[in-house]
Amino acid sequence: MRTIIKDKYKNDLLYIIFNSKIEKCIKRRKWWFNIAEMLTDLLNAIYNRISQLGKSIQELKASLDDLNQNIEEKITNLNEKIAEFSNEIGVTQTKHIEVLKSIGEGVKEEIETVQNGLALDSFENLISNLEKFEKLAKEILNQDTVNLLLSEAIDSVKNLKKSLKEEEVEEESV
Repeated sequence: MRTIIKDKYKNDLLYIIFNSKIEKCIKRRKWWFNIAEMLTDLLNAIYNRISQLGKSIQELKASLDDLNQNIEEKITNLNEKIAEFSNEIGVTQTKHIEVLKSIGEGVKEEIETVQNGLALDSFENLISNLEKFEKLAKEILNQDTVNLLLSEAIDSVKNLKKSLKEEEVEEESV
């Protein structure tokens, strides 16, 4: 069609105007086509970025799930250790109470012996010894000493358990 118009209006002003309008239309169409391509490319880039973000979010969720599971395991282990430690403290306290009870019974026997007729010197010695015992008991029953005794008792229990396990292993191997 263009060639027909070209031949028909070749030297005419109308041809020039008509031809320039057609070229402008073609340029506009190319411009719109370029914009459409750019928009398509932009939408594809946005879609790709969204899919990458989705994958990253899924990986982050998996990582958080693993972290939560790890934290739960650590808390469970910590609770078990605390329970074991509480049991060992209970056993140790019982042993210390038994030791103090036996000391008290020994003192009681001494007092009964004094009451049964020892001389005045023996009675004064007993009072002096009881005062020394009172000072010693205050020192022994001070919190730091009790804590030290408890820690030593706990260590002793652990060593006893360890030696019992070693003996069992040796007996099984024999």
